[in-house]
Amino acid sequence: MVALLAAGSVLALLAFSSAAGTGIENPTCEMPGPGVYRIDFQASPSAMPVEVFASSRPDRIDSAKAVLIIRSAPAEVAVPDRSRRVYFHLKPAAGATRIVSIRRLPLEGAKNFRDLGGYRTSDGEYVRWGLVYRSNHLVNLTARDSDYLNSLGIRLVCDVRSEGERARAPDHWSGNAPEFFSVPIGSNLISSPTADDLKRRVAAINAQAKESVRGYDYAIEYAGQYGKILQRIAAGDLPVVEHCTAGKDRTGVFSAILLTALGVPRDTVVQDYMLSNQFLLAPEAINATAADLRLAFGLPEPPDLATVKSIMTSKPETLAATLDKIDQTYGSFANYLRHAAKLSEADLAKIRLHLLEP
Repeated sequence: MVALLAAGSVLALLAFSSAAGTGIENPTCEMPGPGVYRIDFQASPSAMPVEVFASSRPDRIDSAKAVLIIRSAPAEVAVPDRSRRVYFHLKPAAGATRIVSIRRLPLEGAKNFRDLGGYRTSDGEYVRWGLVYRSNHLVNLTARDSDYLNSLGIRLVCDVRSEGERARAPDHWSGNAPEFFSVPIGSNLISSPTADDLKRRVAAINAQAKESVRGYDYAIEYAGQYGKILQRIAAGDLPVVEHCTAGKDRTGVFSAILLTALGVPRDTVVQDYMLSNQFLLAPEAINATAADLRLAFGLPEPPDLATVKSIMTSKPETLAATLDKIDQTYGSFANYLRHAAKLSEADLAKIRLHLLEP
């Protein structure tokens, strides 16, 4: 425990040192209660105090009046009566203004709907908020969810489920729905998975636990399908949502490909992948996750807790093995994007222009 604390102190010191010349860095935002937000960041002494402005958009500040002055982070701020998403613009006494928001959107019918914004790249840029989302299926969206999502101006939903999966659990989006783009990824490209498929998956997971960890095959076998989504992003079809059934495996590979293409460090990419555990296996979400599995596999009743955890637990070594396999197969990630995903240098430049900010 002492060693872990010491390591944490070193990491905090390194993060603080990296922020010393630039004001504030790596801001985060959580929502511990309705209308209450907890904001944290690393900062140099010259950055304090930090003015906090609440806005409905990530690209501009709505009000000239700060909702909070932070003199010591973390800090909490109440922004009541907000039916739409809130973005916080953090303006330090010295340094660049940073934007932050909650990562998981507070939807009633999609527990793993997340924003890929806010991650820092290796060269110090940030992924823009509010442009690319990842999610589980959208079959359970409520009218309130649709109103919330419609306020975000989402233009495109990329559904990587099979035809059978979509037929069994069609996305439900009321009001001003975006374009839905089907990009099937996975072995069941026509039929839906069955109860027997579920049993085989659990057995394979249990057997794999005793052997070396395998990465996902999706990244290699369906690179062209992922490339189609990336090409839509390059074309400026934003904001966009990409989703599968759980928002964990096929979607986790998509998110890893995109974030790596943007220059986000691998450790951060894996951390984003692991957030699915937090949102799908939390005590308050486990029943909804079991219900989703029942629907996805056509079960007569929800699976037991052990089955849910076996199927839905994300392991960091799985994604790490996937990224390693890409490098081993193509020699580099850049080669993978060029030769497997079929992205040109112009496509990559457009993606980075759309999604990165200083």
